[in-house]
Amino acid sequence: MKYVALLFTLLPTLSWLSGLPWLGVLVAFGIFPLLEWLVGRADGPWSLAHRSALSGVNWGDTMPRVIAIALLCQSLFFVVVVLPQASWAQALWLSGALGVVAGAIGITYAHELGHRRSELDRMLSLAMLTHVAYGHYQIEHNRGHHRMAASWEDPASARQSENLWTFMRRYFPGVWHSGVALSASANYPAWKRPAGLLAIYGAWVVLAFVAFGAKSGVAVLIQAAVGLYLVVAVDYVEHWGLVRERVDGRLERMGPQHIWDCNNWVSDLILINLPRHAHHHLSPSDGADQLRRTSASPQMPTGYSGMVILAAISPLFRRLMAPRLPAERSDAAPTVTA
Repeated sequence: MKYVALLFTLLPTLSWLSGLPWLGVLVAFGIFPLLEWLVGRADGPWSLAHRSALSGVNWGDTMPRVIAIALLCQSLFFVVVVLPQASWAQALWLSGALGVVAGAIGITYAHELGHRRSELDRMLSLAMLTHVAYGHYQIEHNRGHHRMAASWEDPASARQSENLWTFMRRYFPGVWHSGVALSASANYPAWKRPAGLLAIYGAWVVLAFVAFGAKSGVAVLIQAAVGLYLVVAVDYVEHWGLVRERVDGRLERMGPQHIWDCNNWVSDLILINLPRHAHHHLSPSDGADQLRRTSASPQMPTGYSGMVILAAISPLFRRLMAPRLPAERSDAAPTVTA
């Protein structure tokens, strides 16, 4: 069943070969959210009947690398070969599909590989992030977000008072500035710092326009825009309204009550166990295959593909999420307590 993620990665190619350029967008924003809602709950009757098959999914070291390489090669192939020959309508649909894959698979698998010690894994992670103008995420997430998550100081943790669109205005500049500061303090080489990685992306955009035409250049921009929407929506829901208190001026220890978890096996299959996010924060050294669900955490009402849609509809999002907030929590301004 782990090959489902590889098929999802190849959605743009399947859309192109089938002659249905809109197929990838339909699957991502229609079919998968519906599957999550109807059959994805890990404690539902369908899952109970198939528990042994579902619990046996194991990605290992190789499959995430295969998916990462497939994603990067597919993106290059479309920019160089497919899009210059496509109509504008086809190019726009296929660009949307590339963006969905770059955000849902690329950034998610970059997150997993970026936590590993292998230099190959880290470079694949950086390549997937950089090709959507988000290379600085790797250092900011590992050295910034994991330390400050669910606090008012963390740009990647949403407050209950914020909707997705107000969160974006704080999120992107905050993650950028944090990445700049952290890369400088760690003495990163110039090309690995945020400005250097953004320059690499900018050079790729220029090359796409000049060498392969307007449709390829626009596709590179659309791919990044869709991918960045998905990452900000995911970060928005993962800690929304959950705040660690300060005790004697120090943040309290991270606990399951500070992280939204997601009990949905459809999301698990596509997103390499990202929905088991509480375990990841509580034990960051554990890889995807080791992650388990955390019942003590507040639980999302559906899987991640559904949540990134709900996040954009603020009244519905609040109606579904607010009752699920822990009874004891703090979403007021930071205070110092004894």
